[in-house]
Amino acid sequence: MSQLFRFTIRCLFWAMLILFGAVLFSIVFVLVCDGIDPKIRDVVLGFLEFIVFISLFLAAFIFMVLVFLKIRRQRLILALIQTALESETPIYEVLRSYASMCWGPWYRAKLFRFADKIQEGHSIVETAATVKGIIRYDTVGLIRLGGTKLPDKLFTQTTGNVYQSGLVHEQALFRFLWYYWSLPFLFFPAVFYLVAITPKMQVIYKDFGIPLPAVTLFVINLSRTAMVDYWYLFLLLLSILVLAPIFYFNFRSGIIPWRPLGVRRILRQRDSAQFLRILAAGLELQKPIEEIIDVYSQVVPSRYLRRLGHYFNTQIAQGINWIETLRKMCWVSRSEAALLESAVRTDHVEAMLREVADGKEQQQRTSDIVQIHLFSILYVVLFGIYVAVMALSLFMCLINLITTLTNF
Repeated sequence: MSQLFRFTIRCLFWAMLILFGAVLFSIVFVLVCDGIDPKIRDVVLGFLEFIVFISLFLAAFIFMVLVFLKIRRQRLILALIQTALESETPIYEVLRSYASMCWGPWYRAKLFRFADKIQEGHSIVETAATVKGIIRYDTVGLIRLGGTKLPDKLFTQTTGNVYQSGLVHEQALFRFLWYYWSLPFLFFPAVFYLVAITPKMQVIYKDFGIPLPAVTLFVINLSRTAMVDYWYLFLLLLSILVLAPIFYFNFRSGIIPWRPLGVRRILRQRDSAQFLRILAAGLELQKPIEEIIDVYSQVVPSRYLRRLGHYFNTQIAQGINWIETLRKMCWVSRSEAALLESAVRTDHVEAMLREVADGKEQQQRTSDIVQIHLFSILYVVLFGIYVAVMALSLFMCLINLITTLTNF
């Protein structure tokens, strides 16, 4: 498990610990202090909800920023290695130049350590095993298969789609960071309106002996029901709003190595594309399939994917055709299996494997882009409804009040 992943898990752990403490304190406060002044109880509950929101928001924002930096840096490292191979420049010199311009002393020191080990004569695979988090696992598997004799063309072909996927993930992260940055601008004005403005409006309307507008009453009753009467459901809703996009993105992009039952199908295109790409590279380097899968099982971070790799090798050892095994694992469709069978007969299986992997990666990227746009549209619509209701609630109060004053 990488240091970044451990750090982000710690951030979420402390956020959830604060959330649990706040909820526990709220329960004790509500149960023990039934006879307390409702105004004091409402203020304490509001303060606790504020603490929960801030802790969750900060943990989520830090998590997404760190993930964004990791994806961008891994994408840039691939581009630098490709540039070094094409220009026949020592990789350690290119990495040192990049490290000198990097932000963050921890990552800069890590890159310098990576470059030093390569200069000492260690292979990229040995260095990547010691200094983790610099190169993606599928790239490490490719380099391990090829060793020092890895052809430049093969490296460029195999990592090109990884580079493009990194661009899509960066675009998605920009949208999510914008989403998280806008959440406080939704929460704080609403709290100010309900705490500072609404009570004064109620007193003014009571003095004039007129009822509050229906929209304003709806907002007041809804906020009171959510934040006071059903405060535990409100905290649950806040947690979902903050944490759900994090886990969805990280599962969708494959950053988190877990593969629960409900997520495996979502990630099947990307996982199968990475598997087929490493398989194609190994076959082009004339490696036995068993050795290719052993390398894949050693570098893949997911326990579920390692089990699939061992299952694949078991089926091959039993004499079952490897293309049929891929189809049983649902990593290629019937039509793709037929294409691979044809490619085996014409001795172009490596190119066809790479084409199938590229197609799956393209499908995954297209699906990611569509979902990003759908999420953005949905969020803008909900944001517009929220702003419209809050503005209508405030301005209807002012309009009714001005109308009443003109009639006196």
